[in-house]
Formats: sequence, C-alpha cells, structure tokens
Amino acid sequence: MNVLIFASQFDNGALEILQRHLANDLKEIGVDVFLLNMYSKSSKESSKNKCLFEKKISKRYFLDLPLHPNLLNILFGIIKLRFILKKEKIDIVETSTESLSILTSIATLGTNTHHIIGIHKTYKRKSGYRNGIRENLLKIFSKLNKKTSFYAVSEWAKKSWINFSNTKNNKIKVIYNCIDLKENIHDKKSIKQKLLNEFNIPEGSKIILSIGRICSHKNQDFLIKSLGSILRKEDYYIILVGDIDIVKKGSDQTINKINVLIKKYDIKPFVKFAGYRKDIKELMLISDVFVHASLSEAFGLVLIEAMSMGLPIVSSKTEAIPEFIYGPGNFLIEENDLKSFRTAVKKVLSTNANRRKYISIRNKNIGKSPLFYRSTRAKNMYKLFKEVLKVE
Repeated sequence: MNVLIFASQFDNGALEILQRHLANDLKEIGVDVFLLNMYSKSSKESSKNKCLFEKKISKRYFLDLPLHPNLLNILFGIIKLRFILKKEKIDIVETSTESLSILTSIATLGTNTHHIIGIHKTYKRKSGYRNGIRENLLKIFSKLNKKTSFYAVSEWAKKSWINFSNTKNNKIKVIYNCIDLKENIHDKKSIKQKLLNEFNIPEGSKIILSIGRICSHKNQDFLIKSLGSILRKEDYYIILVGDIDIVKKGSDQTINKINVLIKKYDIKPFVKFAGYRKDIKELMLISDVFVHASLSEAFGLVLIEAMSMGLPIVSSKTEAIPEFIYGPGNFLIEENDLKSFRTAVKKVLSTNANRRKYISIRNKNIGKSPLFYRSTRAKNMYKLFKEVLKVE
C-alpha cells in the first residue's frame, strides 16, 4: 500500500503535526508513506522537518507553489501531483484542508488513486451562516471523483459535513484526533518557579490558561470581558498562548478589543501574552484551570491535552466540545454568557484540595484514554485505507 500525505507544510500547525505523526505511525505499521509539501523545500525547511525521516519515510516531494498561487500555478501543481501519483503508484492520498483537497480532487480524476479527505472543521447550515467559496468548491469537486472517501474528527463534524454535502453516511468514518502523551517533565518544582519568574506571577496566585491562535472565532476577547473585573480583585492571572492569526479576518480587531478591555479594567499585569510556545505541557503544569471560549470547534485537541494533564475545564458549549468535555468538575457555558463563565471559573478556582484532586485524576483518565492514542488513530486510518482499497 502506497500512501501520499499531502500538507501545506509539516511545521507547527495542529493539522500538520497530526499528519506528521500519522506518516511516522503508518510507517511503523508497514505502509509505504510518501510526503508532499505544498510549497518549496527552501521556503519551508526547518529543523522540525528532520524528524520526518526518523522512521525512513519513503520519499518527500514539494509542489513549489507560491504562498498565494494563481490559476496557472494551480494548474502546474495539478500536473505535478498527477506525475507523482503515476511515478510512485500511489494508492491513496490523504488531505486535511479544503484548498489541498480541492486540488487533489481534480488531480486524481481519471486515475486509480483513492482520495481520503479529513473533515477537521464544521460546515454550518444554520440561519445567517454562509459557506465560503472554498467550502462549496470542495463539495462540488469531491463529488466528481467516485474514489473519494472521508473521515471526520468527531460525530459533530461528520454530521455537519453530511448535512452540507449530502455525502452518504457509509462514505465517512469518525476517527478521533490524537495527542502526544509523553510528558518528559522531571523537576516540576524548578519548572514552575522558572515560569512564574518569566511571567512575573507571584507564588500562590491562581493561573488561568488559554491556548489558541488569537482570532475572532477563538473569542479570546470574551475571556477578558468575562474575567477582567475579577483578575485584580481575586489575584488571578491569565496566560494567553498563541500568535495572532494573520490569515483569519478579524484577528486584528480581536487583539484590539483585548487591549481596550485590559485598559478598561486596569489589568495589564494580570494578562500575559505568551505567543507561540513549545512548552505547552509545562504551562499546563503550573496552571489551575483551562479556559476555552471558541465559537466553532470540530474536535478541541487542546482541551483533551489539558485534561490529560489533569486540568479542570471551563469552555463554551460549542459544537463538538460536549462529545469530549463533561462534568462533574468541568463546566460548559452557553456562547457569550459572560456571567456564567465568570462564575464557573471562580467556582473551579475555589474548589477544595480533595475535590480538585478527584477532578484532576478523573480528567487525566479521560484525556489519556486509548481513544486519543497516536497508535489508535494510525490503526483506524489504516483500517479505513484497507476498506477503501478493498483489501484484507
């Protein structure tokens, strides 16, 4: 079985990391895995990419497309992809984003290659929501090739894609995302002190953690609006991990709203912008609660990671989140309910030690469930590939 995993890059993004893990884990199973990068080797090469070859990935290709390709560039990319499919006798191409899925749907037409599309977002049909051009193009082009199948990262994501695209139920499987369970944290006391010093947070203060690229649908301004009035009063500190998402519209407005609220509540020392971080698990280690106010969530990978570290969760009750996050000890709040969100955070942070220990153990057991193992995801993907190819 020859499988090509096609990604825009293999660096820091959550989707790209999932695909990187999948490539290595499939190779462990015995699959011949090829990698295809949307861009050029020089523009995307990094030290992280060296790990792709640790498990002897069969070969890596680059389409050499610019960051914003025109129609001629795209045509060139389709021709080059078709050449790779034929040269390496690729049985299956896996894609996880709309742009690459559209390009691959066209490139695989008339070939013997099957196309597996990962549904990692939700496709809404409720009043007032308009699906974009790429979403509609994906729906159209994915139907042209009868050798197209899908997997979704949650039941919610599956249902939303079926409702939007009228895909048959048997053409889409639910395969959960996975997390890296290796902690590699030894001197916890030293790490805590180091991070407290870095963020200038006094010992004994309560730490609220939020992780996600800062943009409108992640809704970080809601967090400050909800909690701003109690941070100084209760000696709470909030750490916002994530860069500003320069691609998403509204990201600048989101950061501007946050800064206005910080000034309004006079809480600049209590709001810490951490930017992109590699030490996520260490930050979870020193935190007391994980907060998440996203307006759209097909899975919520970071929520599972936080639970695996024993953190209690206060989150928006959005889309797929209730599939994975539930009580007791965790709180799901209706969108934009500022007061209930604030009350839930205060309740979590005032929980006694025995109750907190119980919640931590319970959340760890959920977050570290075999459902979210890398090996489980790889085996489920391999099973899907065999079903598609009709092999034993």
